[in-house]
Amino acid sequence: MSQSYASDEKGVVLTCPECQTANRIAYARLDQQGRCGSCKAQLPLVSWPVEVSSAQGFGTMVSQCPLPLVIDFWAPWCGPCQMMAPEFAKAATQAAGEAIFVKVNTDEQPEIASRFRIQGIPAFVLMRKGEVSAQTSGFQPAAALLAWLRRA
Repeated sequence: MSQSYASDEKGVVLTCPECQTANRIAYARLDQQGRCGSCKAQLPLVSWPVEVSSAQGFGTMVSQCPLPLVIDFWAPWCGPCQMMAPEFAKAATQAAGEAIFVKVNTDEQPEIASRFRIQGIPAFVLMRKGEVSAQTSGFQPAAALLAWLRRA
């Protein structure tokens, strides 16, 4: 995959483009543009997929994020998932400030995949205000994924 943001139980880690300092943005503030804690430069909006590192962090993100979440369930051995990765990243960039694009590795986070009854990958879930509002699966070009987000 091209580029992604790390996440933990408290938020998403963004690197300041000016001083390269890591800054954690709380999930509840992902709809806002923050400032670097070190140099005070304006941080970019989340414009790359966010990698889920734990079920606990995922639960916090779902319950606190004010923006819609587009969740990609994938695995490193899955050919279609690998083909989908650049399209998912492109859609995340185009939807910066509108939605947060999230990647869940089903091999590392099987409990999350089980919670959503994911049986085949790549699979996508759209969540708004903590509730599932749509699901789809299979390869999606960025434009189709964005259209799905905006109409669901």
